Amino acid sequence: MYGKQGELLVNSLKRYKWAAAGVFIAALSVISIMVMPKLHHESAGSDSLPADAASVQAADLAEKKESEEPDRIVVDLKGAVKKPGVYEMKTGERVHQLLKKAGGTVKNAEGKQINLAAVLQDGMVIYIPFEGEETVQAGTGTAAPSSAEGGTETVNINTASPEELQAIPGVGPSKAEAIAAYREENGPFQGIEDITNVSGIGEKTFEKIKSSISVK
Repeated sequence: MYGKQGELLVNSLKRYKWAAAGVFIAALSVISIMVMPKLHHESAGSDSLPADAASVQAADLAEKKESEEPDRIVVDLKGAVKKPGVYEMKTGERVHQLLKKAGGTVKNAEGKQINLAAVLQDGMVIYIPFEGEETVQAGTGTAAPSSAEGGTETVNINTASPEELQAIPGVGPSKAEAIAAYREENGPFQGIEDITNVSGIGEKTFEKIKSSISVK
């Protein structure tokens, strides 16, 4: 009788052992389900931090590079200088820096009339007068030559070269070439108003330049 009860006890203990093992395994599974997503999220978050930091750093570098590289402007230098021509300058540079780049003025330049501290602007024409000339600043930064007596010295549109025609306020390279081409095709201008026959020069332009041109 004792032996049978002992056998029953042993069997009960075995069933309890397996049941306990099952509960333990189930508990591990629940813990794994709860903990793993959190660990994965933290891992993903930690992995994304360097990427975000790299993006911010790249943006800072791009902004810094942009601020360190100033915009460029183009100005036209004419008159009593050693190397007249079109120059590319940095935004904010001044007339004296332009003259330095052009090799300076010639001996008979009238430098007293030039504001060397003036800030350059894109599309500006700088005319350095020769001795005996004066300059009249136009609205676009163009400087037109004038006589020493104070009256404006007009540009003869029948004889002036394309370069000399650009001394007329508001007349750039393209309009100067158009004026020269018109002369070659149609002969000399009979009057200053005939310049309105040139392509690109209308009545408004004529009103601005008529005091600066002649047909001597």
